[in-house]
Amino acid sequence: MRTAIIYASKHGTTAKVAQKIAERFPTTESVAVYNLKTDKQIDIQSFDTVVLGTAVYAGKPLPAMQNFCERQSGALLNKHLGLFVCGMEQDANKQQQETTNAFPHVLREKALAAQFLGGEFLFDRMNFLERLIIKKIAKTDQNVSAIKETDIEEFVKKFKEI
Repeated sequence: MRTAIIYASKHGTTAKVAQKIAERFPTTESVAVYNLKTDKQIDIQSFDTVVLGTAVYAGKPLPAMQNFCERQSGALLNKHLGLFVCGMEQDANKQQQETTNAFPHVLREKALAAQFLGGEFLFDRMNFLERLIIKKIAKTDQNVSAIKETDIEEFVKKFKEI
């Protein structure tokens, strides 16, 4: 089976999580990882499984992922599908809401897995305004990693069962 992991990332955390997912897929599978910022032409027809991931900021997914889902919705419905969200929301209900808002209903209905996998504050990759906002809201000026390794394992496990 061939798997495509396609992500939209702003500061690199979603890219990191996409790579962690790719590394955990069975070695018998061919896994390709695509960044929507640099990989403009992705032919999903040759893949059996497609995993989509996006960063969420202020409760909203990145536009690149929204556009990709709109353009590829029909083709994605014919794949084993996984969806993940990266963000720093701490409240479980709000995490679920962000995951729900990140992808169209038809894709969520089809997905084998849809999960919030945590995130990071990477101050060295933020612009001045982003740092200012994070300092005020999160009350920190240090890099913070809250990637959910156990949830990544659970997410990938759902694809090992197909």
